[in-house]
Amino acid sequence: MKSYSLLNSLKEIPKVELTKRYKKNHEMISLLDSLKNKDVIVQSTIYSSIIGYQILETRNIPDDLFDAYASQYPKMFSSGTSLYDKYIETMDSGEYSVLGLVNAIKGKFFEYHVKDELSIRYPDFDFSISPLANQPLWDIKGVNSKTNEEVFIQVKMMTSENSYDLTNTMLENPNIYYATSSEIREKILHQKPELEEQFIPIEVSNYEFTIGVKDGLETLKENMGIDVPDEVFALAPYSTEIVLGVRLLYDLALVNRDFRRIKTTEKARLAAVKVLILFSRFGVNTILGIAGSSLGTVITPGIGTAIGGVSGVIVGSMINKKIAPYSLELAYKLLYIDEEDMFYYKNIDKVHDLAYEYRNERLSLQSINLV
Repeated sequence: MKSYSLLNSLKEIPKVELTKRYKKNHEMISLLDSLKNKDVIVQSTIYSSIIGYQILETRNIPDDLFDAYASQYPKMFSSGTSLYDKYIETMDSGEYSVLGLVNAIKGKFFEYHVKDELSIRYPDFDFSISPLANQPLWDIKGVNSKTNEEVFIQVKMMTSENSYDLTNTMLENPNIYYATSSEIREKILHQKPELEEQFIPIEVSNYEFTIGVKDGLETLKENMGIDVPDEVFALAPYSTEIVLGVRLLYDLALVNRDFRRIKTTEKARLAAVKVLILFSRFGVNTILGIAGSSLGTVITPGIGTAIGGVSGVIVGSMINKKIAPYSLELAYKLLYIDEEDMFYYKNIDKVHDLAYEYRNERLSLQSINLV
């Protein structure tokens, strides 16, 4: 593809009035805006942020955000409702519902953040988050691995307006430590400086933390729910989706990547893209190992999981040979985009800058002709 090498040479073309179709400044902008509403343009914009130009990669969402959702909404998570599904559903209910979801996840997400901070600051302690969503008095317990000493920490990510209630809680429970947003800690210490020793000073603003959670959910939405856990062992909860994606890739391998011979669904296509990303990051055999004996059922229905190990070997061999070397090409086809789409969206700023140069030159010439 020679498009990239020719992009800069376009600037050498003389800038003249190309057309008299657009008589007002806003008409060019209106045209560009209308193009954005075309399905193919919208999809390509979204997908180009998911698929790298040379390698498969996603904009990462912290694993703890998913863990926070699973802890806060255990029934939804166990029923198969993903964080992505929950966020899209909440968006349909309006901004107030979105704020409610953000605040619900934010509290649990902050617990994971505090746990990580504590593990760094106090390496002699092993810290764990309470399995209860509404544990009274404390949220994190630390146990000294040498002395068996126990410490308990209550975690609160809230605004300074809640300082009165938290102050009373601290006075009533002097043996509990508190990790809070910087706003509420500063307000309480301004009124009760003697409570300083009960605080674990973690500098996190409630406002910034809330924005961070919202941005994470927005990134997940723009990625169409695609994210790759930071560690391979964190993939276990996604084994069902992995198997779905592997099944589609296996079917494509059987027909030598001929999409015309495969009937599939949107969910399966996105699952297959996720699996391709996982292959890129962790390797084919590792990901097939996560799927485990479930492969025996999906590849040879009716026989069951007893041949899962054998199926894994067969699938792994076929995917390594017929799928892995063509990952980028397959990702494009699964998402209905091509290399030209990717070229445009990887160079969108340059292309638009050039278009605006031509527009401004045309308007300048037009104004001269009017004089």
